Amino acid sequence: MHVPPEGAPPLIYTLLVFVHIFATMVAVGLNASYVIWIIRGTKDPISMAFALRGVKFIDDYVANPCYLAGGVTGVLMIAMGKTVAPFLWVAIGLYIVAMAIAYGVYTPLLSRQIKTLEASGINDPEYQMLAQRSNQVGALMGVLVVIIVLLKIFEPPLW
Repeated sequence: MHVPPEGAPPLIYTLLVFVHIFATMVAVGLNASYVIWIIRGTKDPISMAFALRGVKFIDDYVANPCYLAGGVTGVLMIAMGKTVAPFLWVAIGLYIVAMAIAYGVYTPLLSRQIKTLEASGINDPEYQMLAQRSNQVGALMGVLVVIIVLLKIFEPPLW
């Protein structure tokens, strides 16, 4: 059990920890499933638009809101007096970068990819370029999230 900071209500703090961990698990798990959706769509090009729209729906309405819930609960735990070790500052910085990429790059890129696919088809050069870029951005965000999780689990002394 997580020990709440001195003066923090134990039940509320523990609920925040639960929501923080649960929301993050849901978000990371759903993000990992995007690879499966996209591979399935690639193997059956007729279903690619459905797969991409599914990824977009999950990203917009479940995964990203869960990441936001994880961020909000993290801030609330810090506000309740949680000690912020150096590794956690690095994780927070990476979280901010990942969220900026998610909302500023990946979401608009995925929207363009879907529109181009529906207008021009899977073999269109612009669609192929967008798909490649989307995969690269998704992989970058995946790496950032894995680093954040590793930092949170191992709590390395950074300085």
